[in-house]
Amino acid sequence: MQVALSRQGQGKLALLAGASLLVVRALLRRWRLRRTPPGWLGLPLLGETLTLMADPVKFVEDHKKLYGPIFKTGVLGSKCVYLTGDHAKLILKMPNVGWPAHFLDILGHTAVSSINGPRHKFQRTVCGAAFTDEALERYLPAVERLTSEHLELWAQMSKAGPFDPRDAIKAYTFEIAEKILLGTSIRLGSLMSTFTEMIDGMAVLLPFNLPFLKFGRAMRARKTLLTEYQRIIDEKHASADSNARDMLALVMNEGQRGEPMTNEELLDFSLTIQFAGHDTTKSTIQTLLYYLDAKPAIRKELEEELSAIYDGSAPLTYKQVQACQDGKCGRFISEVMRAIPAVNTLFREVVEDMEIEGYLIPKGWKVAASLSEVQQINDPLDIDMSNDHKSMRVLENCPFGLGNRMCLGYRFGKFELMVWLMCILSKYSVAVTKSQLVPFLFHYVAVQVAITSKASPMPAS
Repeated sequence: MQVALSRQGQGKLALLAGASLLVVRALLRRWRLRRTPPGWLGLPLLGETLTLMADPVKFVEDHKKLYGPIFKTGVLGSKCVYLTGDHAKLILKMPNVGWPAHFLDILGHTAVSSINGPRHKFQRTVCGAAFTDEALERYLPAVERLTSEHLELWAQMSKAGPFDPRDAIKAYTFEIAEKILLGTSIRLGSLMSTFTEMIDGMAVLLPFNLPFLKFGRAMRARKTLLTEYQRIIDEKHASADSNARDMLALVMNEGQRGEPMTNEELLDFSLTIQFAGHDTTKSTIQTLLYYLDAKPAIRKELEEELSAIYDGSAPLTYKQVQACQDGKCGRFISEVMRAIPAVNTLFREVVEDMEIEGYLIPKGWKVAASLSEVQQINDPLDIDMSNDHKSMRVLENCPFGLGNRMCLGYRFGKFELMVWLMCILSKYSVAVTKSQLVPFLFHYVAVQVAITSKASPMPAS
């Protein structure tokens, strides 16, 4: 009987000790939270994600007024501290990417945009072979041809009047991604809707991987795409074509000179580079269309510069593209991307407890910054062509990100946009009849537009 009572007593003591430990931990967490920046972590699971998705720029502005330049919140499944103004410089010293977990599930956990440390540096070195001047010059004939073909399609669509160009731009950027990034156009074109379904999974509130939910469908779409990418990779391994002109082949050939990327890394590279070359470019092109119509004086300056460099009939040369990059056309693209960056928020992961201005940011939290805020964009629908982007401080002009996490393919992104701009300025007129600023998932100006050959009259709106 005494033994039984003793065991019963021991059980009670163990429960009491466990309960006491939980209480102590809760008190410690509460004490630690008192040292974190002011703010509100939001509702369970959701945090303040709904408010963020409604307008990320206004979200930061309102919270900054309410709590000050450093504030905490809960967004996209993470506890997060936003840094504004000069405080955002801290992100430059934080190498670990902090994208929401479900973003990484979609893009891949071995993708260069997802990983940190030595493997991240290794991938950037190997993948850099796809973005040299020599590589960009090799891409030029195909990029110009595809751009001309799609602009003519847009002009044909405009004969019925102004139209919503989102699907047309999506088809253009997707085909560029197919042929230039992956070197194929046989089967992937039929998978554009699959790709869209995968990307749509990034904008979900609660990313539960269940087959009947949006995120579950996104992950199923990812699996379908990876099957196609595997087929392409296998074909490239079999052919071993050292003269291939697509990005994936260049990366694979570069790996043969040293340590190659793993098969999983190549799959995630294919997915990530197609994402980067598709959705952000698609968003920026719509914004460029808006400004070409809204700023006729600027457009005239661009046309005059272009006419002195390119006659609009002979094939483009890489030297001509570079000349426009260094001139007003390049400044126009840079200023538009600075005013309305397609990806407007940067996230970094806190890998150990850190302090800023006396505030604690606990390990496991995220740090974020709004590009519109740190670049001091007062009116996103206005641009200043007097800005010299090369002389700006890093926080004043960073549409492709910051530090060692800057977009790997930024040179190709600027190159593709420049070829598109040169083609449309030389041969077409643009008339925007409706426009609306879209804040999330990507940041851009959605337009209703008519694109007409300069040899033809503009259609009635």
